[in-house]
Amino acid sequence: MKKLSLLLAIIIGSVLIAGITFFLTQPKSHGPQAIEGVMDLRHHSFHDNTPIKLDGEWEFIPNHLVDGEAFDSYQSYLVNVPSAWTKYTIDGQQIPVFESGTYRLKVLIDDTEDILGIKTSNIRMSNALYINGKRVGHSGEPAEDNSYTPHNTPYTAYFSPDKKELELIVHVANFDYAPGGGIISSIFLGDQSSIAKLREGAIFYDLITLAGFLTMFIYFFGSYLYSKFGIEQLYFSIFCFASGVYTLTHGEKLLLDFINISYAPFQKMQMISSIAVGLFILLYFYRALIKHMNRLVVKVFCAIGTLLMLVALLPTSINSLFQNINSLYVFANIVYIFYVQIIAIYKRATGVMYLTLSSLAILLYFIVATLNTNINLELSALPPLLPFICLTMLSLYISHRFADSYLEKGKLTEALIRVDKLKDEFLAKTSHEFQTPLHGIIGISQSMLKDNSLPISADEQKEKVSLIFNIAERLSYLVNDLLDFSKLKENELTLRMASVDLYAITHMTVEVLSYTISKNVKIYNHIERGTFVQADENRLRQILYNLIHNAVKYTNEGKIDITCYEKQSFLVVEVKDTGCGIAPENLKTIFNPFQQFNYSIGGSGLGLHITKELVERQGGKIFVDSIVGQGTTFSFKLRKGLPTNEELPSMPIQTYQHPFLTFPHIVEKIGKKKILIVDDDAVNLKVLIDILTQGNYSIIAIDNGHHVFEYLTQQPSIDLLILDIMMPSISGYEICQQVRQNYTSTELPILMLTAAVRPEDMIAAFQSGANDFLHKPLDATELKTRVRNLLLLKESAETAVKMETAFLQAQIKPHFIYNVLNSILSLSYLDLDKSRAMITDFATFLRNSFAFENANSLVPLEKELSLIEAYVNIHRTRYPEQLEFNICMDEPIQCLIPPLLLQPLVENALLHGLKVRKELSELQLVIRQEEHMVIFQLIDNGIGISSELLRQIQNGEKTASQGIGILNISKRLKKFDKATIHFDSHENKGTTVEIRFPIITL
Repeated sequence: MKKLSLLLAIIIGSVLIAGITFFLTQPKSHGPQAIEGVMDLRHHSFHDNTPIKLDGEWEFIPNHLVDGEAFDSYQSYLVNVPSAWTKYTIDGQQIPVFESGTYRLKVLIDDTEDILGIKTSNIRMSNALYINGKRVGHSGEPAEDNSYTPHNTPYTAYFSPDKKELELIVHVANFDYAPGGGIISSIFLGDQSSIAKLREGAIFYDLITLAGFLTMFIYFFGSYLYSKFGIEQLYFSIFCFASGVYTLTHGEKLLLDFINISYAPFQKMQMISSIAVGLFILLYFYRALIKHMNRLVVKVFCAIGTLLMLVALLPTSINSLFQNINSLYVFANIVYIFYVQIIAIYKRATGVMYLTLSSLAILLYFIVATLNTNINLELSALPPLLPFICLTMLSLYISHRFADSYLEKGKLTEALIRVDKLKDEFLAKTSHEFQTPLHGIIGISQSMLKDNSLPISADEQKEKVSLIFNIAERLSYLVNDLLDFSKLKENELTLRMASVDLYAITHMTVEVLSYTISKNVKIYNHIERGTFVQADENRLRQILYNLIHNAVKYTNEGKIDITCYEKQSFLVVEVKDTGCGIAPENLKTIFNPFQQFNYSIGGSGLGLHITKELVERQGGKIFVDSIVGQGTTFSFKLRKGLPTNEELPSMPIQTYQHPFLTFPHIVEKIGKKKILIVDDDAVNLKVLIDILTQGNYSIIAIDNGHHVFEYLTQQPSIDLLILDIMMPSISGYEICQQVRQNYTSTELPILMLTAAVRPEDMIAAFQSGANDFLHKPLDATELKTRVRNLLLLKESAETAVKMETAFLQAQIKPHFIYNVLNSILSLSYLDLDKSRAMITDFATFLRNSFAFENANSLVPLEKELSLIEAYVNIHRTRYPEQLEFNICMDEPIQCLIPPLLLQPLVENALLHGLKVRKELSELQLVIRQEEHMVIFQLIDNGIGISSELLRQIQNGEKTASQGIGILNISKRLKKFDKATIHFDSHENKGTTVEIRFPIITL
């Protein structure tokens, strides 16, 4: 109601504004008026820029066109101007519609040398204007019969008065226009500037209005052609075009300034454009407010409008009879539009206020134009606001519609993208769900067929065949889900209700699932024997399979309890797990099709939806209760069944766990290459273990991706990592990226496996750091070949690294050897014992430096320390007064470290940090143990390292002064988990190098 009141207030206010404008634009009561054919303008100044309307009593001679000299010889009559002559009554008779006549007005003025001007507006249907006997303007060619040339165009004429009395003679003829002829609108008289200003103002008004309508026409018509957004755009563009044509053919009739066209087609354009304005604005609002408009009413209006436009094509003498009907038609259209808009506002339609304001502007514009045509209101007196208000409001509404449509389109696009993504994910997940069991069947079958090296025992053969059977059973459940989803949609599912043994079905379902569990999860069947429910046996098995399988998927470790209890005439079955739980906001949509909240876990997203449908179609209900981090309970109720008479023995609670693999699963073969396999699916792991065991490799198989780094630290001798891409919690891509932060592609090759076949998956695998990529199901021969190639790659890289390390060990500068030999020679003359000790240290240093066979990945700490002591002793002997070196270690630490981890740092300190000092150089190596780490601190009081050089060292940038020793140490430390190296130095204050290394026992 508030909006309705607001609308009424707007309408009333607008009408008041129009009324005030109307009265303000009427001639003032004190303005000059013609009396008995004479207008006295003496003592009137034409310099105030206000043209005078030559309104009042004119002399009129009907049926004759006479000049000024002959005018007095005819009987003349006084008539009011402006007015159609059909309103004149002469000698008791009305002037005929089709007639000719002569108007005369005498204007008395003062002497003036100014140029005066005169402007006509609407004189039907042809006229000629004479001033003091001189023809100054015309429109058409008037005549006393229908041989005249009709036209009705405003014009302006300028003249220099040569008398104090101006005689205006106007010849007028009309033999076509049914509403009648005569001087319909005022004739203006003024000085040249005021008349020119009046003419320019009228033209400006029309041009502004025309520009607005044509701009909107071009924009919306072009938009319609480009986007085909809606037919209402076309209707609105036609309305704008018709309004533009209406503006061109009315008022100053600007169209005739551009093209020369006869009156008949011009008049038809006037009528058709006015009808089209009403018709197409109605059609536009019909499309815009289609829910609120009466289709039949619109059809009637369209039929009438079409008929009127056809009538407009008839001759002027006929179509002009419908002039008032045309005006009434447009007015009725606008009134109906108003009525519909009030209803739309009441029903809270979007954007209807814009439409209402635009309709109001159209109505006022129509009223003013009608008054201008019929009662001589000058439209030019009203600023050109109404058309622009109309266009602005309609444009705002259309923009509002565009914005809403754009937002709606965006929402639909997002929804479509989501649906398309769900479809793609559904197909990908479903194919993965199919390929995983197929891969298991193929792999196990291949291992049985191709493993001829070792005989297969009967028990092992039975186990593998049983595994194949259970995998196929799992595949059958998935196929049934897909078939049932289609049947449920088409309502074609058939149920065979009977009393079925709940315990037996639960036991069978858990047996099947237990072969596919790859986690530390136990399933407890608490259902007692002899428990029966009323259900379809196969569908009940499907329900239990989906619920238990869902619980297994979302439980990494813990237990799953299956219980039941009676509730009135129903049995309530509960499947309770200790998994991750479901967020409260997801519980409402948990049973929707394709719904998944952890896409890394896999599945088709149909299981719970189908489960709900199956339970409800068997007369039951299903519920879910969950606490995040504690677990989830699914419960469903079905009607109790009738038990059999057979006595069944009581049985203890059945516990189920996968019977063929525990994790970590280790196959140890001494001296063989070691492979770490990571996959969350036990069947896949079983297949990989069987295939790779035939290849004579040591195997470590784990089912949790988060444990990869733990095993890489515990087992530094792992030669190859095989990763499945799709795993819960953490994907193979993430694991690969994290591994690559510590291991290069040659230090630890990675082979990635997936059931996906899209190129994007392969690209993502290589970008995350994988060396190779294999699709499931795996071919045993191809897998062995890829594994062998990757191991050869690692072996080649290790050989190159060992050679690099050996090169570093042998990298002794020649001048160092010469200096040491010279020192030994000198000491042999001075101190034989020191000479012998120096020879011993030098021999120890050379032996360790040239020991290429010791280029192992790890060496005992004692060996590294002996190399350091030999090197330092040589320097002590050469510079006995300049060096003080100590190794501080509270107690012996037995561990392995990379070779040449500490000696290059000691050498670097002696050569660069201490040698340039003149006073005593101090160097201390502190070794201590903290928990599982051994910490080495090398502290000197040398010249320190500049901030720029320190930055380069910390960032791993090669510098001119440090060579490749420090870079090599940093690079090798990255191979070991938690191993770090840190430099702390200040210029002229010394340097501290700290290495933290995990303790690796001998």
